Amino acid sequence: MTKFDYQAYANLFVRPFMPFTGLNDLTQPSPITSTWPIHNLLPAGLTLLSGDPRSGKTSLALQLMLNVTQGQSCFAGEDRADSQSFTSTRGRAFYLGLDHSLLRLHELRARLLAAQPGTLAPNNLFFSNTWTPLTPTEGLHELQSWLTNSPDTRLLVIDNLASLRPLFTGNDRELLALLRRLAEKYDICILVLHTCKRSSPLTASVDHHLHLKRLPVSNFYHLDVLGSSLAPFSLTLHSPTSHIKFRHASLQESLALTTLSAHKTLTPERLAILHLVHTCDQPLSPAQITAVLDLDYTCVRQLLSKMVKANLLTTVSHGHYTLHPFIKPLVPELLAQHPCQFKFEIAHILLTSDSDDTPTPESSPNDPSNTAQTPDTPATLASQTRIAHNLTPHSHSLLAPQTKNTHPNQPGTI
Repeated sequence: MTKFDYQAYANLFVRPFMPFTGLNDLTQPSPITSTWPIHNLLPAGLTLLSGDPRSGKTSLALQLMLNVTQGQSCFAGEDRADSQSFTSTRGRAFYLGLDHSLLRLHELRARLLAAQPGTLAPNNLFFSNTWTPLTPTEGLHELQSWLTNSPDTRLLVIDNLASLRPLFTGNDRELLALLRRLAEKYDICILVLHTCKRSSPLTASVDHHLHLKRLPVSNFYHLDVLGSSLAPFSLTLHSPTSHIKFRHASLQESLALTTLSAHKTLTPERLAILHLVHTCDQPLSPAQITAVLDLDYTCVRQLLSKMVKANLLTTVSHGHYTLHPFIKPLVPELLAQHPCQFKFEIAHILLTSDSDDTPTPESSPNDPSNTAQTPDTPATLASQTRIAHNLTPHSHSLLAPQTKNTHPNQPGTI
C-alpha cells in the first residue's frame, strides 16, 4: 500500500459493539482489566517514554522489563522501604529493539544481568531487532499471534518510534491509535520510546507519559510520571555506569543534587578545587591550593568564598577549607564524570602561621626554590606535602615526605 488505507485497518483490533448503557447496568466485564504490569507506574494501555538523546530511556525500559519478568519491585534501594509501591505483576515481556544491532543487544543483556550476579536469566523475556511491515496481513497479524499464544504477556517495549515509522504507512497519530487499540484488546502495557521534549504533541495520543531527564551528575535521573490513571509525581533515580540497576536516590544524594544545580557551580576552576580537596582528604588553606594549582592567590581567595556561599566547601579552624557535607556523597561520581582534570605534578604546599595565611614575598607559594633555600625556617615553612596526580581522579597517590623538625615549636606535616 502506497497510502494509508483506512478501510484495511477499520476492523483491526476493533472494540465489540456497545449500545448506550445505563450507569446501573454498566459492570466491569472482567477482573483482568485491573491488572497493572507495575503498580502505580505502568498500567495497561499505551505509555510513551520520552527524553533527550542519551538520557537513559533504553536502560530504564530494560530495567522495567526485568522487574516484570521476575515479579520484583522497582527502584528498590538499600535505605528505602517504599519500593513496595511499585510492585510488579509477573508475566512475559517482549522487547522490539529496532534501533539496535545484534552486538548492541548482547551488550544490553550483559549490563542488565550484571546487576544480579549468580542469577539465571529469566526465560520469559524475549528480544528482537527486526519486524515485518505493520500491515493487517503481515506485521500486525504476526504481533497479534504472539500475544494470542502468550496470554501471560504483561509488557511490550518498542524502541523506538522513529525506527517503527518506516514499517507503517500512516502518520504517528494513526500508528499510536493502532497500538493503543492493541494494548486495550490484550490488556497489556505497550511502552513506546521516543526522543522528544516533555511537551511533545504526541502525548495527547497515549494513555500515560513518562519523561526521563539526566541530571548534571550523569548517574542520576529525574523521572516525571503523568497519566489518566495516575496522579502526577516525580522520582529521582540513580543507576551506575557499569550495569543497569535503577534505584531511589537517598535523601543525602537528593540534597547534594540540589546544591550542585546552582548557577555556575560546575565551572572548571571549581572542579579543580573540589578535585584537590577530595584528593587530599583534609582541610587545605588558600596558600596550599594556590601552590598546587598555580593560580593567583587573590583569585583563589575570592573563588573559595563563592564556593562556600554555594555550599560546595565549608571552612574549619584558621581559614582551612574542606568539602561541604551537602555535596560530599556525590563528589566521587562528579569527578568520575569529568576525568580530564588539571594534572597535579610534584608540588610543595607552603604554610605560614595559622593566623595569617597570606604568602609573603620572602616565601611565595609559587616559588619552590624558597623551600630548598630555607627548609627549616618555621616562619616560612610549616610542612610539606607531595602530591603526585594523574589525569584520572581515581588513580593518584598522596605522599608525605619525611622532614626533620629541628625547632620545638615547629608544627608537623599536614
